[in-house]
Amino acid sequence: GEPETFVVDGLRFGMMTCYDLRFPEAARTLVDAGTDIILVPAEWVRGPLKEHHWETLITARAIENTVYIAAADHAPPIGVGRSMIVDPQGVPIASLGTAAGDLAIGWASHEQITGVRRVNPALDLRRYRVAPRD
Repeated sequence: GEPETFVVDGLRFGMMTCYDLRFPEAARTLVDAGTDIILVPAEWVRGPLKEHHWETLITARAIENTVYIAAADHAPPIGVGRSMIVDPQGVPIASLGTAAGDLAIGWASHEQITGVRRVNPALDLRRYRVAPRD
């Protein structure tokens, strides 16, 4: 079935968990359902290069889907911290370090998404669709 989404102020939100970031098709399924902003609540496990993976995967999902990604992780020692909101071009518009209790605020708009998709029409030009495994 279709992914669960919800609308706030005309923007459609979808959610995926932190591990879902490693699977591009999870984000693509949300975008195919009309999602403008993907929310990623996380407990990104600490380890070698894990901060790099976290930031890179958030950015990649935003760029390849031309959507906003708002990803929130636990501060150390539980997670890696580095929560961020990334725009449809993969540019962080708000980000945090590793301190607990900080707050990041960002604004999203359909106009930004539409403008990016005009310059980067990758979703319209793609050759493959996401299909469930049998």
